[in-house]
Amino acid sequence: MSDAAVNRAPWQLLPELSTEEYAALKADIAAHGVRVAVVVDAETGAVIDGHHRVQAVEELRAKGIRVEYLRQSVRFADDEERVGFVLAANLYRRHLTRKQRAEVVASLRERGWSLRKIGEAVGVHHDTVREDLEIVGNPTISGPERVARRGGGSYPARRPRPPASVMARSAREQARAAAALQVLGDDAYGLMDLRRAEDLARRVNLARRRDSDVPVVTEGNSWELRRGDFVEVLADLPDHSVDAIVTDPPYDVAGLPLYSALSSFAARVLRPGRLCVAYAGVADLPEAVSRLSEELTYVWAGAVLLPGRHPNYRARMVRNGWRPVLMLSAGPYDPRSWLQDAFSSEGRGDKTTDAHHWQQTPGPFVSLVEQSTRPGELVVDPFAGSGTTGLACLATGRRFLGADVDPGAVSLAVERLQGFEAGTVAVELPDDEDDDREPA
Repeated sequence: MSDAAVNRAPWQLLPELSTEEYAALKADIAAHGVRVAVVVDAETGAVIDGHHRVQAVEELRAKGIRVEYLRQSVRFADDEERVGFVLAANLYRRHLTRKQRAEVVASLRERGWSLRKIGEAVGVHHDTVREDLEIVGNPTISGPERVARRGGGSYPARRPRPPASVMARSAREQARAAAALQVLGDDAYGLMDLRRAEDLARRVNLARRRDSDVPVVTEGNSWELRRGDFVEVLADLPDHSVDAIVTDPPYDVAGLPLYSALSSFAARVLRPGRLCVAYAGVADLPEAVSRLSEELTYVWAGAVLLPGRHPNYRARMVRNGWRPVLMLSAGPYDPRSWLQDAFSSEGRGDKTTDAHHWQQTPGPFVSLVEQSTRPGELVVDPFAGSGTTGLACLATGRRFLGADVDPGAVSLAVERLQGFEAGTVAVELPDDEDDDREPA
């Protein structure tokens, strides 16, 4: 094909489409879009399978025809895996002549593949492979690819796992997929969606942090983080010494008892009338409210609107798009400012692969810290996680004390807080909304 010729990569062993075949492909894409995902190398971004489709899309776009295509990022160990993938994806949808197949077989032979391995890859008997090699004059034979069983029969000498791959809908998602696959390394294989791959990468990163030496106490200019159960490591806080608690406890079923412990802790350490602000899950919201109300006084409930995709509650067939925020006080509530009860979470719900898998965006926390306290006051987070409340405090001039039982989370939180002090981590402050009304 003259107008669609591309540079040959080592794994592109199949012949190029003819001019007629390429024109038919391009016309089909213009009419129906790209039907099969383009496979790209997760490490290099190179197109492994689908270069004709990509070129057709680029030519159509140059003519003002808008066409998108799905990308599948795949992590390959070497060129041999790339070759095997291309053959498996193409041989049964490409009709090769005997001479074309012989040329492919010869290319595989030059890579050191055995007759049996080539036969399995191209879907013919190994004797047919030998005949194909005779056509191009390369009939040499290498070692066996199969091992004889003791009781008869044979099995492959090596059973490679399928390469890890991630589906992506854009170049941006392709970059995210590559980052996730790089973190996962050899621990991942098979096809995953982007959300699953990134969640696994975050958990792997967190597990690696747990293996590091995380101090029991880490201090900064106006903050402190402690590693351990908050009931124990924050037991030295004097009664009625804290200006606000802003926190995001675990809100799965196993974490619900923690709301009772939080209620007792907050009732002791909060100044009278001050707020305990806690995120909660939707599915078990009544129980979370009940447990927090054991020793605190209910004030209000807010909502954080969540952009992007989020898990659905399949058992109840609900597509969740918000997170409850509960506000309770130590004794009768003492209003010091107007409370906002609706917040928008910035961004699109994306997290980097080095984030905590439960990490929240800082915007709502900045608003919650600002309306619950005044500059210089002390905010405590007994479930500090990756330190989002701490970042909100540093960005708004509050003092911060946090604790978390997970050493991996503490390590990540310390890194983020130190990064903020060093100027390498930024927190975008929400727009101020002037309101000159006085509390009722």
